[in-house]
Amino acid sequence: MFWILTALLTLIAALFVAVPLWRSSHKAAFEAESLRKSENIALFHERRDELESELSLGNLEQEQFESLVLELQQNLLSDVEQEESQTKGSSSQSAVQDRRKLVIALPLIMLLAMPVLAYSLYVNWGYIDDVELMDLFQRTVNNIDDPEESQALVVSIGQAVQENEDQPWAWYFLAENFASLGMFTEAEIAYTQSAGRMDESPEKALVLGRVALAKYINAEFKFTPEILEVVEQARAINPGEISILQLLAADAEERQDFEEAIEYWRLLIQASPNSEQAQLLRQNIAAAQQLLNPESGDADSGPTIEVNLSLADGIEFNEDLSVFVAARNAEREGMPPLAALQLRLSSLPTTIRLTNASAVGPFNLSSADAITVSALISSTGAANPVSGDYRVISDVFAHAGQHTVISLVISEQVP
Repeated sequence: MFWILTALLTLIAALFVAVPLWRSSHKAAFEAESLRKSENIALFHERRDELESELSLGNLEQEQFESLVLELQQNLLSDVEQEESQTKGSSSQSAVQDRRKLVIALPLIMLLAMPVLAYSLYVNWGYIDDVELMDLFQRTVNNIDDPEESQALVVSIGQAVQENEDQPWAWYFLAENFASLGMFTEAEIAYTQSAGRMDESPEKALVLGRVALAKYINAEFKFTPEILEVVEQARAINPGEISILQLLAADAEERQDFEEAIEYWRLLIQASPNSEQAQLLRQNIAAAQQLLNPESGDADSGPTIEVNLSLADGIEFNEDLSVFVAARNAEREGMPPLAALQLRLSSLPTTIRLTNASAVGPFNLSSADAITVSALISSTGAANPVSGDYRVISDVFAHAGQHTVISLVISEQVP
């Protein structure tokens, strides 16, 4: 398909050059011939006017006048026939035509040579191998849960790897399909081959995360020195690589090191604070804090802000829109929220609780004395307000480390 589209685009580009050249050539020849005929006719009329003048002055007899006019007419016809003959057979005219053909031929030759040259350069310097892999990549993404398709892709991508072993993404797609089939030993090898062919980039950190995960599964869900080495390599490139953080958090939870698990969960929340996964991680944090502080009797230690949230009368929206509720440090504008939750507009009116477990970054509610709480109906699905969204912001208040209740009614439109 890539080459078919390329050929069609090349043909269309050629027509933009060839058609104007052809029309220009024929137009020039036609105009030159028309000009010569016009000059001969003008000369004929000029001579006949002179003869009519001589006749009116009495210098010519009527019979002489008619004879001379007939001679002019015959000469006009003879000149036209002679010029047509010269146009067809004269060497000078032929030379003009040859030059005209050369002027047309040169652009056409260059036009035909350009695709050949472009193809040669692209084959040597382009990314044709990556283009050809795009179809296999799309099939891998669309059919990751289809074992039969994954087996077919293993064969197809395996052939691509055999033809050119230096393609890192071919190895990666091969590993993805191995993993889909549960062949984690083969997946580990292919992921490792892919990472070894990549530069130090976030993409390499992602692949190293897959290497570590495959090794972790093959080691029966235990960390080994080899896995820790891969983890260090990935975090040296990208400390926030998601797959590495997930692996570290899972291992910490398995070892019941909840303080370390909470640390990694909070880093994962920072990567996507408004996702459903972030909501689950906050619940994990709350449960872990309860295990760490069983005597508190409350999963959420520290201050609690209870927000009674409702929508003003007369405002109608799609009930599937997202509503973002966030608490911020009133004394430090521009900083990320201390606590945040996401819900659907269909759930309003409702009451929600913001606690230290709702933290989305390194700071929580206990880190600030003066607080403001905002609620935003987002038309874009993002937590940043845009024109047309509706929101409300509370007055500044101090929670004093205790339970605080506030009421918010969303009524103002963002200008």
